[in-house]
Amino acid sequence: GVWVGGEKVAAIGVRAKRWVTYHGLALNVCNDLVPFRDIVPCGLEGRGVCSVLSLLGAEASMGEGGRAELLRTAADLLLREFAEVFQLELCPPNG
Repeated sequence: GVWVGGEKVAAIGVRAKRWVTYHGLALNVCNDLVPFRDIVPCGLEGRGVCSVLSLLGAEASMGEGGRAELLRTAADLLLREFAEVFQLELCPPNG
């Protein structure tokens, strides 16, 4: 996981089963954190889950338009960094 202070903001998972690999990434950008109250992240008691929005301290002041922009920005940055690390060329979606 990715931790900021005592709170988890992102998770990366890899699994191999029967010669097949599964992988995933989750980044909490501006999602509702209420459902996470009952989760013990990584089995570590006393730790919580946060979002990029909560880390920015802008939860109360940011409307839906601002949240959508934050989500687009986070997705764009994540894709760019992923492409750089894995030496990929990103192509715009068709449509």
